[in-house]
Amino acid sequence: MANTKRTAKLWKVFGLLGAVVVLVVGLLLIDPPSEGDDSTEIPVPSAEMAQETSRKLAAATAAQGVCYGWQLADFGTPISEGSNLGPTTPIDPAQCPQWVEVQASVTYWSSSSEMADYASVTVTSSGGGLSTSTLDRFGLTEKMFIDEPDWAICQAALALPLLMAESGAAKAVPTPAITGTTAALPAAGNDFWRDRYSFVVGTAMLVALALIFFLIGWFDRRHQRATVQQ
Repeated sequence: MANTKRTAKLWKVFGLLGAVVVLVVGLLLIDPPSEGDDSTEIPVPSAEMAQETSRKLAAATAAQGVCYGWQLADFGTPISEGSNLGPTTPIDPAQCPQWVEVQASVTYWSSSSEMADYASVTVTSSGGGLSTSTLDRFGLTEKMFIDEPDWAICQAALALPLLMAESGAAKAVPTPAITGTTAALPAAGNDFWRDRYSFVVGTAMLVALALIFFLIGWFDRRHQRATVQQ
């Protein structure tokens, strides 16, 4: 009888511990902690992204005779600079009599701060004439620079040759001839898990908890019956 009581108590303890574990794991899965949620580090273009941007700018420079570049800064301190001269080489006025550069300064504040994240974007050039607002029609707004500064700064740099051509300050960049067949677009992804992830995890957690408490109750009733029979 003593062994039966001990077994019943152990099942209750393990059951309660299991319930706690399921609850904690479920909460973590529904809202996993992220080190980046409160990060104030500004994302910079990857090496591949910067290299590809520099390559395309070099092609535009060869066609237009204008140097193009970008500068991304964190609270005014440059953290990514590149141009047609190289993915990590800023514009050199000595080599580029005519040049255009997009500059963006982004500031992230921690979630505990009352300050809002901020971005300032300007287009500077050797001759002037380009307005920063012209980037808006490409979707390159200040909000986009806050949300995805690494992508936005590269896209803004690639838009400069087109803006120069539209303003009449440079000739249009030739469009590469399209050869071969166009590759088919990849199949659209399944959004089921992305849209219902929290619901599915929460439901699974409730089912697991219900099963644990059912087992606890079942073993408890079995123990009580065994005690009465004895």
